[in-house]
Amino acid sequence: MDYTKIIIPSSLHPDTILAIFLLRKFGVGKYPGIDKAEVEIRQVLAENETSVSLKEKGVIVLDLGGGEFDHHSQKGKILSELVTEDLQIAQDPALAKLLAYAKRDDQYGIGTISTDQLDRALGLSGLISSISKTVQNTEKILQIIFPVLEAHYTEERKRTIELPLEFEKRLQEGKAQIIELKHKGKKLKVVFLESDNISMAGWIKSSVGLKADVVGIAMSSGYVNILTKQQKMIDLRWLAAYLRSEELGMRGKSQINSIQILMKPGKIEEVQEWYYDRATNSLLNGGINPKGILPTAIPFEKIKAIAKEALSKDIPRNS
Repeated sequence: MDYTKIIIPSSLHPDTILAIFLLRKFGVGKYPGIDKAEVEIRQVLAENETSVSLKEKGVIVLDLGGGEFDHHSQKGKILSELVTEDLQIAQDPALAKLLAYAKRDDQYGIGTISTDQLDRALGLSGLISSISKTVQNTEKILQIIFPVLEAHYTEERKRTIELPLEFEKRLQEGKAQIIELKHKGKKLKVVFLESDNISMAGWIKSSVGLKADVVGIAMSSGYVNILTKQQKMIDLRWLAAYLRSEELGMRGKSQINSIQILMKPGKIEEVQEWYYDRATNSLLNGGINPKGILPTAIPFEKIKAIAKEALSKDIPRNS
C-alpha cells in the first residue's frame, strides 16, 4: 500500500515541518510513497474516521484525533519526537539539535532565544512565520524550508558520525597523531593528520571533536596547512620562521638571516609557499583552494618535528 496523504490540523510551524521532513526522508521503508504524499490541513476528522482507519487507507494523521502521532495526548513529547520513535531514528545524534530546537519552539515558544530583533526576525522560527504569511501554499513552504533542514542534518552527520569514524580510521592507519606540549607555560593539544576532507580540521578543533588547539593537516596533493583555535592566541612566529627557513633550504634557495623577516605576518616574496595569516592565526601552504602556490617541499614528518620544537620555544623579548 502506498501512503498518499499527510493530514495536519493547522498551518505549518517548526515541529510540524520537522515531522514531515523526517517522514519523507526516513519513512519510505515503512510508509512507501510518503516522500511524495500530499499535505492537507484539516481541523477535524470526518465522522467515523480515526487516525487508525485513515492509516489503513494510506493517510498519516499528525497532531489530530488522539492517535500515535498526536503529541497532545503524549505528555512532554513533541510531534517530531514521536515520529523519530516510530521510525527508530531517535538515537541518531545528527538529529539532536533539530529535535531540541523544535521542542524549545513548540513547548516554550523560544525557537530563537535571542532578544535581538534581527536575530528573531532572521532566525528559523521567524523566517518560517514570515514565509507562512506570504506563501499561501503548504507544499511550496516545505520546499523552501526542507533544504535548510537537509543541509543542517548533513553537516551534523559529518560532525557526529562520519568525521569521528574517519579520524579513528586515520589513527589506526598511523596517519593521525595527537600530542601535548607546553606553549608559554600552558598545555597545548596538537593534532597532525593526513586527509583530503576539508571539514576535518574544523571538527578536530571543535567542542564536539577533539578540542585541539593546533591542527596540522596534510593533503594527498602535498599541501600542508596549520590551523589554530583563535581564542587561544597561540604564537606562531617561531613556527613561521622555522618553516620558511626549512622551505628555502629544501628548495636550494639563499637563506634569510633576519629572524624578524622570517617571522613576518603575511607573505614573504622569497618563500611564498607559507602565508602567515594573522586574521585566522594560521600558517597556510595554499589554504583550501591553492592557486599559484606550490605544495611545500618539506616532508610532513619534518613539519611535525619543526612544529613540536617551534611551539615549545619562547619568543625572544622585543620580538
